[in-house]
Parts: sequence; C-alpha cells; structure tokens
Amino acid sequence: MKKYFNYFGGLVLAMGLAVSCDTVDFGDENLNPNQPSTASTAALLTNAIRTIPSHVSEVNSNLMVQYISEITYTEDSRYEQFEWSYDGWYSGPLKDLQEIIDLNSQAPEKYTAGGTTANQIAAARILQAYYFHYLTDRWGAVPYDRSEILKGAQNLKPAFAQQEDIYLGDGGLFDEIDAALAQIDDAGTLNGDILFDGNMAHWRKFANTLKMVMALRISQRNSGVAQTKFIEAHNAGVIGAGENIHYPYLTEDNNDNPWQDRFQTREDYAVSNVFIDMLNGANNTDTSDDDPRLARFAETNQDGDYVGCPYGVANPNVLQAEISFITDDIIYDGTEAGGMMFSYAQIAFGYAEAAHRGWSVPGDAATWYNIGIQASMAQWGVDAAAATAYANAHPISPTAPMESIAYEKYVALYMQGAEAWAEWRRLDHPQLAPAADALSGSGIPVRNGYSALTRELNADNYNAAIQAQGTDNQDTRLWWDVN
Repeated sequence: MKKYFNYFGGLVLAMGLAVSCDTVDFGDENLNPNQPSTASTAALLTNAIRTIPSHVSEVNSNLMVQYISEITYTEDSRYEQFEWSYDGWYSGPLKDLQEIIDLNSQAPEKYTAGGTTANQIAAARILQAYYFHYLTDRWGAVPYDRSEILKGAQNLKPAFAQQEDIYLGDGGLFDEIDAALAQIDDAGTLNGDILFDGNMAHWRKFANTLKMVMALRISQRNSGVAQTKFIEAHNAGVIGAGENIHYPYLTEDNNDNPWQDRFQTREDYAVSNVFIDMLNGANNTDTSDDDPRLARFAETNQDGDYVGCPYGVANPNVLQAEISFITDDIIYDGTEAGGMMFSYAQIAFGYAEAAHRGWSVPGDAATWYNIGIQASMAQWGVDAAAATAYANAHPISPTAPMESIAYEKYVALYMQGAEAWAEWRRLDHPQLAPAADALSGSGIPVRNGYSALTRELNADNYNAAIQAQGTDNQDTRLWWDVN
C-alpha cells in the first residue's frame, strides 16, 4: 500500500533550528557573526509539520467518540475539562508558516535554500489551511483574519471570525486552498518537507483531499457550494486506491508516536467497551459476526477475549489483565497504524455520501460504500477473504443508507480522533450515549470552550464572538453541525 511519507534523513539536524548559516558581512556594525541573520525557511517548515502529531495522535477526541476509555483517571472521558487553549497553534506552527509566506513574499532571492519560492508559499498556505480547519472544527469562531493574527506583540487582541466566514468568506479556507494549488510549481523544489519529501504532486493531492473533506463538512449548511467544491477536488485529484496520508513517525524518540510516550511509564488507556461491543456484537461466545478489524484494533485479554474498558464511569473497577488494550503496533510503533491524517477509506465513504446526495460523481453509493469497507480492511491488514465476507454480510441499508455509511466511516476512522469527532457530530451516527458519570455539560461535547486567558485578555473580541456563535460551553453546536 502506498504511503505518503519518507524517513527524512536530516530530521534530527533540522529540529529546533530557526536560522541557517548564510554569509554575514562581519564589517556591519551590531551584527553577531555567531547568530546568522537569515532565517531558514526549510527549518520553519519542518517545525510546522512536526506539530501534526498534536492532533492526529491526541487523546481527547478519541475519548469523545468512545474509541478508548481511561482505566484509572477517568476525568477526561467524563468531560471535566471543556476549556482548552489554542494559543500554542498561533505562536507555533501558524506563525512559522506565516513567516515562510512573508519572507518569500518580501525578499524571495534570500530564501531559495528553502526551495522554489512558489512552492514554499503554496505548501505553507496548504498547511495553514489544514491547521485552521482543525481549529475551527474544535472551537468554532477563532482568530483568522491575516490583518489581525500572527503579528506577535503588534496585536495581542485579534478579532474572531465566525466559522461560516472561515470556510466560505473572502480569503477563507476554500479560497486559500485554491490559491495555493494555483501557485504550485510542479517542476520546482521544496526543502524541509518531512511530510512528502518535496513531492509537489503529493501536496496537490493533500490539498484536494482536504478540500473534499471540507466540502462534506459544510454539506448540510450549503449543499450547492459543498457539491461544487467536492467536484472540483475530485476533478483535480484526491488520494486514490491504496493511498493514505500518514504522518511519518520514526521509532527513535526524537519523532516517535506520542502514544508510545504515553505508555512508557503508565497504562492509562484501553479500548472502550462501547467500541468493542459494536464490533463483536457484545457476544464473545459467537464470533461469526465479529468485525475482522477488531483483532487489528485491540489486544485480547488474559482469557483470549475482547473485553472493553467501561466508558465514562468514575471507577471502571477492572484489572488491566481483564480488558483489551490498543494494539502494540499503534502504541509502540505508529509508523504503519498510527498518525493517519487522511485515509482512502475515509475518502471512499465521502464518495458514497456524495453519490447518495445525488452529486455528480462516478459510481453509486452502494459501490463506494463497499470500496470504503474494503479500503479500511486493507489499511488495517485484514485478509481479502475476511474483508469480502464482512462486506457481503453488511451491505448498505436500502432504507437508511446514510446510517450505514456513517457507521462504517466511524469504524474506519478508528484512532483518527479529530476527524472521527467532527464526522460523528456532523452525521449524528452511530448513536453514542454520554458518559454515565459526566462532570459537565448536557451530553457528549460538540465543541471545546475557550481558555480563561482568552476570556480575560481579549474580552471584547471574545464577547463579540460568543454573542454571534452562542454560549461558550461544550453544548453549543458549530455552524456546520445542524442536527
């Protein structure tokens, strides 16, 4: 199966560098020969890419969709914390990417070590769109206007943009992706790229795949624009059969899977009873209808059974030997099973939904639904015979096709917490019960709240944002979440 990543040999050297060794005129007054004055845009790109694990392998969203449970300290699965800070995204990767754009726009001749000017700017814009998409799908309204944000001390109180404008407004995410795609120089170079090793054809597919996912996200709010953008992405080329976009984890500590770090000294997370019961029908004595992916998702317990950890309760009251953990290849490696950004299975189910909606895509919903199942099985290493048997036993429902698509997409997105949480909120299926011992809210959270610092230090803009969006709590639905 194709993977869009490589083990980048210069990774260690690139980490943490903010400057390169360009020549300095030592005769100039106030110049330090030991502190070069020209930034390394390649290092900035590497640093920005290295933030991707912060959400493709994070914990909280996987808890929200109940793929996993906490064994000892269960507060997060019971929604104790609903306030989260987005500040690190603005001071970190978004700022790095804006620096690439600004430097290459102001003095492109100085930054050719980072690659072709157009490609540096295009990659930075695509990755910024990817991050902003993630941020708005967590919080809703966030600071977005480039005249307001990423200015450092020049503007510590940026205005918020509402989610509809972030998606659809002038200079919104769709506009940014389209502009970046138009800039790409296929014959040019890009350095510092640990995601695609400078392959601009892969950056094109990444951008179009993101655009397709975004189109579906707004489909219940603006079906016309959603269809247009979906078809544009399809025509331009998204990931296809056997292609997945996967963060390039290494086995070395400098860029390893965050799940490995979480399990080095503790064992706090197991597969939830909710998810395991879905996949094995809550019946360990009859395995005839088990989802064959279960063996790839979870370990058996001491008795050789798949038993999930109780979800969302104050005291699970289980011994670790009695329950099923996440598989070792997800936890301790991740170069194959963890860190998925976009999978072909996810895109195939997107096509199934588009066909069901009557959009002008090739094939019908049932065909794409089956392709999605087969792609997910292949992604997780299930043999073809077992995959076909499962697909034949679980055809798309003729009376509730979207429920079938939503369920299989949910399973296929296992451990892709951010995407799974967004799609579960949008499609409202499968039906999940809130944590039994919830500490806040009136159900499963549908957004994150803003941090106390945001409320205190940017009060006027914060108040304007929530007046437009709704109460700042975990129960206020995002703009695209209409059900």
